[in-house]
Amino acid sequence: MTLIERFSYSSLESYKKCPAQFKFRYIDKIYKDDEGIEAFMGKRVHETIEYLYNEVLEGKIIFFDSVEAKYEALWNEKWHKRIAIVRRENKPKYYYNLGRSCLASFYRRYQPFEQLVEGNEVEFIFRLDDTDSYILKGIADRIDHDGNGNYEIHDYKTGKRALSQTAADKDGQLALYQVALESEKDDVKSVKLVWHFLQQDLEVKSERTPQQMVALVDDVKKRIDAIQLNIEIGGDFPAKPMILCNWCYYWEECPAQSGTNPFIG
Repeated sequence: MTLIERFSYSSLESYKKCPAQFKFRYIDKIYKDDEGIEAFMGKRVHETIEYLYNEVLEGKIIFFDSVEAKYEALWNEKWHKRIAIVRRENKPKYYYNLGRSCLASFYRRYQPFEQLVEGNEVEFIFRLDDTDSYILKGIADRIDHDGNGNYEIHDYKTGKRALSQTAADKDGQLALYQVALESEKDDVKSVKLVWHFLQQDLEVKSERTPQQMVALVDDVKKRIDAIQLNIEIGGDFPAKPMILCNWCYYWEECPAQSGTNPFIG
């Protein structure tokens, strides 16, 4: 097996949850059209908020009717037959309305959208040290900057669970984006990490100390080392059966399952 050139936070989390799923996606590079309807809804909400802020950046005053129309168009354009609905009691319309409700609460909270946005869907490719051994990639939903070296890294979440403040203070994804931001910018004085939990209409903010950032980088490097070593020695990537298997795209490949995912179609 070939070593992995670039990692992402999601790939590292995938390995932690289920090494078999990690192998199918990131080593064997098996890509599926399958996706859970919660993820499908979340993507359409993200794309709609990106549209909203892109319009704002162009100096346009945008009403919620336009936001709603964009969401509906994206939903209809990208709907497909390989979307899993695990909770059968909920129909597609339920999730469509849930996404619309997320957008409505976001619009009410942040209009007239005077946030100092620097970019939407900002892609990072960065190193954890001066070598090529630890290259990561990621996409931040939004970066704000006040022009004086004070940045905010924003993330939109459409799930039904919000992070507590304690959990947010320990979360690694946005903190890794801070590592990327600080490696790219020379003017960084402060960075706030901001989560928007849209179902709950909740905003959670966190900041990291330099010591926490050093510990994070060290932990991620150790995790990457462990994965690369496992690849080098031809180690096992075992499946870990759990409730999340119902949302997994790799039933056909997984030794712990048989047939196709019964929640698809």
